[in-house]
Amino acid sequence: MIPKVDKLDKPTLAKEFGKDYKEYYWVKLFDEKGYKRYTCKKCARNFWSTKERTHCAEHDVYSFFKQKPSKIGYAEFWKRYSDFFVKNGHVEVPRYPVVSRWRRDLYFTIASIQDFQRIENGVMGFEYSSNPLIVPQICLRFGDIENVGVTGKHFTGFMMAGQHSFNYPKEGYWKDRCIELNYKFLTDVLGVKKEDLIYHEDVWAMGDFSEFGPSLESFANGIELVNSVFTQFEVVNGRIRELENKVIDVGWGFERLLWYYTGYDNAYRAVFAEEIERLGKRLKLDFDGKLFRKFAEVSGELDITEAKEAKSRLAELLKANGISFEDYESKLKPLHAFYAVLDHTRSLLFAINDGALPSNIGGGYNLRLILRRALEFIKRYDFPITITEIAAMQADSMKNIYPELSDGLAILEKVVAIEEERYIRSRQNSVKIIESMIAKNKKFGAKELRTLYESNGVTPELLIDIAAEKKVKLELPENWYESILEGDFVKKTKAEKFGIELPQLQKTEQLYYDYATQANAKILFASKNYVVLDKSPFYPEGGGQLADRGAINGVKVIDAQKIGDVIVHVMERDIGKEKGFAAGGKARAEVDIDRRNRLMIHHSATHLINASSRQALGKHIWQEGTLKDYAKARIDLTHYDKMSEDEVKSIERIANSHIADGIKVKVQWLDRGEAESKYGFVIYQGHGVPSKTMRIVTIADKNGKVFDAQACGGLHVEGRENSLGMVKVIDASRVHDGVDRLEFVAGPAALDYFQKADHELAEVALMMNVEKMKSAEAVRKAREDYSEMFKKLNLSNEVIAELMSEQLAGRGVIEINMGRAPRELMRKVGTTLIDRDKKAVVLFTNSAGEVFCAAGETSGKSASDFVREKLGKSFVGGGSKKVAEGRIAK
Repeated sequence: MIPKVDKLDKPTLAKEFGKDYKEYYWVKLFDEKGYKRYTCKKCARNFWSTKERTHCAEHDVYSFFKQKPSKIGYAEFWKRYSDFFVKNGHVEVPRYPVVSRWRRDLYFTIASIQDFQRIENGVMGFEYSSNPLIVPQICLRFGDIENVGVTGKHFTGFMMAGQHSFNYPKEGYWKDRCIELNYKFLTDVLGVKKEDLIYHEDVWAMGDFSEFGPSLESFANGIELVNSVFTQFEVVNGRIRELENKVIDVGWGFERLLWYYTGYDNAYRAVFAEEIERLGKRLKLDFDGKLFRKFAEVSGELDITEAKEAKSRLAELLKANGISFEDYESKLKPLHAFYAVLDHTRSLLFAINDGALPSNIGGGYNLRLILRRALEFIKRYDFPITITEIAAMQADSMKNIYPELSDGLAILEKVVAIEEERYIRSRQNSVKIIESMIAKNKKFGAKELRTLYESNGVTPELLIDIAAEKKVKLELPENWYESILEGDFVKKTKAEKFGIELPQLQKTEQLYYDYATQANAKILFASKNYVVLDKSPFYPEGGGQLADRGAINGVKVIDAQKIGDVIVHVMERDIGKEKGFAAGGKARAEVDIDRRNRLMIHHSATHLINASSRQALGKHIWQEGTLKDYAKARIDLTHYDKMSEDEVKSIERIANSHIADGIKVKVQWLDRGEAESKYGFVIYQGHGVPSKTMRIVTIADKNGKVFDAQACGGLHVEGRENSLGMVKVIDASRVHDGVDRLEFVAGPAALDYFQKADHELAEVALMMNVEKMKSAEAVRKAREDYSEMFKKLNLSNEVIAELMSEQLAGRGVIEINMGRAPRELMRKVGTTLIDRDKKAVVLFTNSAGEVFCAAGETSGKSASDFVREKLGKSFVGGGSKKVAEGRIAK
């Protein structure tokens, strides 16, 4: 049944679904187990329970803590989860990266269903290897950073144990089977009593409500354990319709499952049990104290992101439970901090292992934020631990689920060492800035917080620490970290960028993929300096490769852009009214072959440099941007530090070694699932869009082993690999935080570069009167000679200045034309004189029209005023009371 609603939002849909709850929420199990439907008298939410209740589970406090918690590790508990679902017909698949390369609209993986979502032309599809399946997906979310470590349940990184069934009713299963499995797992494996298990009615929807459906949230003893989503509807052209292929999307909060099963007083004790056992004695923290137990039972009611409400609520909770504020500060907050360090370290471990790096851009912004927060806690409480030490423990404790984590420890150690050094430097600078702002009673609002973090790396924790030291009451905005992380990015479409209004046109036939360089075509549209043909050999700018150039009907084409499915040719002049460009007329299109070949060579060389960088520096290297031009190309790569000269040479050496040994470039169209399965998510290095069928460009060695594979729409030297010749890196720079840029040339462009360099070297050799290969030595010698001569000149100036100032002292106001003396000598004499004779005023000029004026401390004159008094408007320059200099205008 299609819901009939006036507007699409969760409250409206929940109300509509609730009217016909038997259609949307009822499942067979409810009748089998004696569940009845109730409405909460506190919040009006509808829920299902086997015993009569006046309120829903949202209003319950935690009641699952055990006096003697059960002992079971993270990996062992995953095995129990996996065994249950595998036994019940599911296939376990490996986790996907936490950096969501296949979803360009999302930086991090935030839900297990995201693993299988692919968006093509704005339409959501699914790509899956098995059905039904489970996946131990690590997700990263940064919306509740302040709550991590405090509430007992919040994490920045957590496992969403995904349980998914696709394509119902053709395959998979639907609501009845889903809740049957849900109930069996919760009661048989987790040990939840039937009378404690409550199901809440809810609604799930995509952010834009393009897809949505009812959901049932499972609660027990005050905690939500899982949300079972029934993705049932979609919106097409503003109208709701039922999905042909429905999806079961169950996101089990694995940390919460383990917490419930073990019965610890907070989730961190359950999740990080091994790390706490190994570090606990060293830290001297009271993990089992009654004080923390008291706080833990009610900590779930706190939300630190709501700063003002959180303070008053915290005070109420502490008072109601007999906890003094002093005990909270000295005994509980260090525990909260340590738990946050454990969580933040694990998130960093997964992110860095999957190719993300802390920085001040993109998702790296979040990573640097939690890294600095962890470092701040370690410093504040003097914890005798390091992030790399904790990461190694975590990789070891999770090796049976995520064996790949140990491979990333070496990179993590380097990254953390560099980031910690930066943090120490920025902290020292930040303290002075914050102290100054506090002294001036400056406001610390959302804008100020973001500026302080971006410019100086200041975290809210550091602000609080310094304010406490200064005994200043500090008011921070609500959602501290949201204030820092929020941003607003608006991109223009190509049509807006070029100011083109196109009529409805047929899709342009793309001839360039057959490497065509000329064609006879029909003109579909011509206006101003824009032309559209029914087919085109011109490659339009895309993926960093600049557009082909050439001519249409003898008029130069200076650019080509793809807008939707249409290729727009940009002409060198307005051809809108020319007879040869009437719509429906014939067109002869010819591509500049030399330019095309160079662009192709540089594109393949870009892939080769990218692969060579990963081989030289590690798998954390990811492509962030490229440009393939006629004379040179460039690639921007993620790296935790500025590349050294040796690292750049290593990349260059590896790339040329591949060319010398013989490589094979191959372009093929593959089904998306096959491409991802065969080559992994590295295919999205170049930010290729995950369409159903993908154009994959591979580079293999002479033995046919593929060492680079990317989804790419550009043109390459397939079958003409020898045209690469050699690759030469001509410049390396740090373009911004976390990203290095390599500029390079290949093929004919490399030859051009070497020939130009050789010519320049020959010019230098001629000037130095030496052989070309001895030019550097000759320049070095000349520089040394110049340096020595400059020292002697300075010494001479000092001697002259001493002698002249001795002779001129006591003469009062002095005006002298120094002839051919340089300004440096005039400056030296003048400053030496007024140091010797503080009553002197001197005005020097020379034959080049340069001016220098100086006034002694007790002369009663201003040098700036004096020179203008003497020279008037002819003086061009500036100065102060003591010194003025410039020149006489001609």
